Amino acid sequence: MEKVLFEISKSISSTLHLDKVLERILDELIKLIKVEAGSILLINSETRQLDFKVAKGEKSGIIKDLNLKIKIDEGIVGVAIQTGRVVVSNSVQDDTRFKKDIDWLTGFVTKSIIAVPIVIKGKVLGAIELINKKDGDFLANDTELVFAIASQSAVAIENARLYEEIYFLKEYMNDIFESMPGGFISVDNHGKIITINPRASEILNIPKELVRENVVTAFVRFPEIVDLFKTALSKAEAQLRREVNLTIGNTHKVIGYSIIMIKNAAGINKGIGMIFQDITLLKQNRT
Repeated sequence: MEKVLFEISKSISSTLHLDKVLERILDELIKLIKVEAGSILLINSETRQLDFKVAKGEKSGIIKDLNLKIKIDEGIVGVAIQTGRVVVSNSVQDDTRFKKDIDWLTGFVTKSIIAVPIVIKGKVLGAIELINKKDGDFLANDTELVFAIASQSAVAIENARLYEEIYFLKEYMNDIFESMPGGFISVDNHGKIITINPRASEILNIPKELVRENVVTAFVRFPEIVDLFKTALSKAEAQLRREVNLTIGNTHKVIGYSIIMIKNAAGINKGIGMIFQDITLLKQNRT
């Protein structure tokens, strides 16, 4: 059993994409326990329902097409979720806990079920459900194996979910920077450039490839900007609604800017950001 668990652990830990992790977990379980069908359901934190994240078996396509969901306290899988314990029923048609709606919708006939909660640090993430063991009833060794795999899977699933959340937030922040009407440049406490958005590249006529370079060498053509960043980093204080005159190529520009401090949740300074606009025409119109 230890060898089986090791191989499964190695397989599901080889990717951080949640869908692939879930597919591998279910494929391995269906093969090991020899069942007709199975699914992995995860708790939707917003709706507090169980979403079928992956389903395998004869009628699994219908489940996906209908985007079926289950209330968190419904059916045998709901019992596993609510109690945090493995639930086995080898005669579900006589089991009052069994929810027959899905059989009715799909045309699948469920005879036996094992439902195992996926738990990490006392938090239930969802459940693994295996249906209709091919060679008889679900036995104690089946329960032991599925429970062990579910315990290993919980870590992989949580890691994959966190990865997807971080990736989404990163992409979302990139979209914000890309869409900003003004220029934005951020540097860390050591003066290394972290972000240059498209509008900043356009206003200053600089390449985005300057990211990761030190501000002193990256902005050698703009000593005024270098001084701004150096002063802000040394004083660690914001600067609001100021102006600086720059010569970009053969063009004189007036840049209106503000410098903000970038802090983490604990209030520790992580760097600074400069938000700016080309206000040359505005200044000319006023004069």
